[in-house]
Amino acid sequence: MSATNNHSNSNEWPKYLILAFICAMVSIEGISDVIADTDETLMTQSSNEKEIPFVVRSENVATRMGGFFGIHAFLKNRALPAILADNELAPFFGNLSETPEDIAQCFAMRLDHQLGGSSHKSQVNLESNHRCRNSMAVIHKGRNIPDSAITKFIKIVGEQAALAGVSADDIRVIAKVLEQNRSGVRNK
Repeated sequence: MSATNNHSNSNEWPKYLILAFICAMVSIEGISDVIADTDETLMTQSSNEKEIPFVVRSENVATRMGGFFGIHAFLKNRALPAILADNELAPFFGNLSETPEDIAQCFAMRLDHQLGGSSHKSQVNLESNHRCRNSMAVIHKGRNIPDSAITKFIKIVGEQAALAGVSADDIRVIAKVLEQNRSGVRNK
């Protein structure tokens, strides 16, 4: 009876090996890399061959916007040009020690982090040697940004996100994240 029991258990080891391999891949590469690789594999299969993969899909706004790189492109190509074109908001970007690219990169990392992405939100040294700061109050110190300007900033970001095809639900989440930063920005 003991030999039969060992034989049936020996047939299950491939299942455990596969599960261990998946866990190792996730811990080494990170879940987003494993998901991306699986999605890429599925895209190359014909529609008749597609199977439901064993994948945990990351469902957060940062992922749907393309992570740091997608958010950075959105800010650099859409949101920041629209904000700088606004007569009420443009003056707040004058006399900055950061370049527009530094601002876009730090802001993209912060948003990616706050929207559920994997970026560090601060204390990162960029290639330009600029260090992204942690405190919204420190970042905006001396700018004296009124509440109405923050409201307009959030509105423009939302409008540009809608034009870029971001869903209304995701725009509400982005607005909520920006709203949470209001007290660190207002009248500093």
